[in-house]
Amino acid sequence: MKRPLVAFRLLHSSSLAVLVITLVATGTGCSTPGATERFYAFSDGSSSTGAPVALSNALPGIVIGAVTVPELVDRPQIVTRDGGNRVNVAEQQLWAEPVKNGIARVLAVRLERTLAEAGRPTRVAAYPQTSIANPDVRITIDVQRFDAMPGGDAVIDALWSVRRTSDNSVRTGRTVAVRPVSTPAYDATVRAWSEALEMLNKDIAAVVAKIDLAAPASR
Repeated sequence: MKRPLVAFRLLHSSSLAVLVITLVATGTGCSTPGATERFYAFSDGSSSTGAPVALSNALPGIVIGAVTVPELVDRPQIVTRDGGNRVNVAEQQLWAEPVKNGIARVLAVRLERTLAEAGRPTRVAAYPQTSIANPDVRITIDVQRFDAMPGGDAVIDALWSVRRTSDNSVRTGRTVAVRPVSTPAYDATVRAWSEALEMLNKDIAAVVAKIDLAAPASR
């Protein structure tokens, strides 16, 4: 971003000297003129040609609550690291949705599919959904770290809890998912984060699959 040049002139009068500051604008923003904005979203692993499967309302319901992410990355721009303490905020490389909403959306799709493949068909929705009014399970996710270094690794470090609403029994866990970023391109960075989310999904699914939703769990 170009910074304004500041010119100083000292004007004299009979009684006092007046300092006049003149701003000479050399740029009006951080964006490169004419640059194309690109938008990215996490992949949920779904086929673009496959039709969504309608699930019975009689199936158990799971709601993924509001996801929390570090304030540093809770912005429209994609944020990466450049080694050490330096971060890069890409002005033209933007998220198509808030990062925390994207994480919840992707995990809802992946978890529903993973449980179905494990023989535990379940309806899963992400906050702020309204389709599951009285869920059997509520999941909360607190992302402690959401980093990536182009050409290095993408990291998602998340604390999570799975609560069965019938008796408020809670199971907790932590997932530290690290995936290599194949190239410096932002597409590769977002792809690596999507792969890390699949690792998080599998950890949560392994716990949910063991919960008996028909009777209170033993404490």
